[in-house]
Amino acid sequence: MLRTLRADLSCHVDASQHSGLRFWVKAIGKAIIQPQIHVVLLYRLSHWLYRFRLLRIFAFMLRSKAVRIGSAEIHPAAKIGPGFALVHSIGTLIGPGVVIGKDARIAHIVSIGEQGRGVQGEQGAPRLGDHVTVGIGTVIMGNVNIGDHAVVGANSVVRKDVPAGAVVAGAPARIIRWVEGFEPQEATGP
Repeated sequence: MLRTLRADLSCHVDASQHSGLRFWVKAIGKAIIQPQIHVVLLYRLSHWLYRFRLLRIFAFMLRSKAVRIGSAEIHPAAKIGPGFALVHSIGTLIGPGVVIGKDARIAHIVSIGEQGRGVQGEQGAPRLGDHVTVGIGTVIMGNVNIGDHAVVGANSVVRKDVPAGAVVAGAPARIIRWVEGFEPQEATGP
């Protein structure tokens, strides 16, 4: 857990601008004053507590505290890898069953979760790969996979799988380009 917390703290500081002790002074300083980092730290603790049935009440108490501090609701049952960065926490919702890989960056006013009760179609929560970036005002819902290094543009609605390295935008989200190095190979004829 300490390694995960270290990754969460360090993802908020540009390592190319700061190094050594200065890097950690900046990271800890941000952790003290920025509510989006408080939300991530509270999520980590609530997720750890959620594993123990008798301690789940405390996990939900911490989730409620995160809502009051940073206006973000991250369910303790969500699984989020190390290096998790909330760009801003306001209006962020991550539901139970959501799986997010390492080094994810999520902006504010983002909802990630199941489609909801009574919705027709496949049930299930989204799974986001490693190094995924999610823009402001995005909704990702249902049983979808977002591939590694994908970028979801602002105000997008994602209800279908997104391949690795794709940049998607719109409602519904469509591929608008590819992250460098992820362009699909052209089919070559005989």
